[in-house]
Amino acid sequence: MKKTMCKLSDMKNIKYWIFDLDNTLYPHQADLFSQVDKKMGLFIQKMFNVSHEEARRRQKSFFKTHGTTLRGLMTEHGIEPYDYLKFVHDIDFNVLKIDETLIAALDRLPGEKFIYTNASTDYAKVVLSHIGLSGKFKDIFDIHDANFLPKPDVRSYHKMIDKFSIDPKSSVMVEDLAVNLNPAAELGITTVWLPSDDLRSGNDYTHKNIDYITESLPQWLTSVVSELD
Repeated sequence: MKKTMCKLSDMKNIKYWIFDLDNTLYPHQADLFSQVDKKMGLFIQKMFNVSHEEARRRQKSFFKTHGTTLRGLMTEHGIEPYDYLKFVHDIDFNVLKIDETLIAALDRLPGEKFIYTNASTDYAKVVLSHIGLSGKFKDIFDIHDANFLPKPDVRSYHKMIDKFSIDPKSSVMVEDLAVNLNPAAELGITTVWLPSDDLRSGNDYTHKNIDYITESLPQWLTSVVSELD
């Protein structure tokens, strides 16, 4: 499935490539988030001394109201984020695999490449190491850089643009969550969506702020670099 409203040849003026991390640079089938999700619930369960069911209810409420569980815990309960992030990111990364096609496409992709994630830089570096992409990106913008304002909070996008010193109109952003592409599009960034069967991905999305849709980032990037060569 891909949208053809925009042509790959339109990418010739792109200088900056902004990639989400989880479920974008590796397939969502790795299901890494399910491990993090369980750790989030366990953190809440221990913190408030509540049942598993009540912890899950609170977790969902935090996410729905504040965009991330962490933001909810910080806003409503004033927790320090560092211990939380260390706890929830202590997971098994061996489920991740190296994709040689993706590596080759990124190596050929002209312009500067960045990571924009709601996770921490430490976590991002571990993920990148496991998928063979260490050293492939100029910089990482993480939840600390965002002052713990997660995507899709537009303030986070402005901070990201400032840190990377990029021109939005010469930039592409690649994401698996459609809602996170709205602010990017409004700022003039070209948007690429990787939909999945994860309900959070937004499969019923109207696509009004999406320029390209692909189910395979390696294949799509390979097509892009072939067009640009």
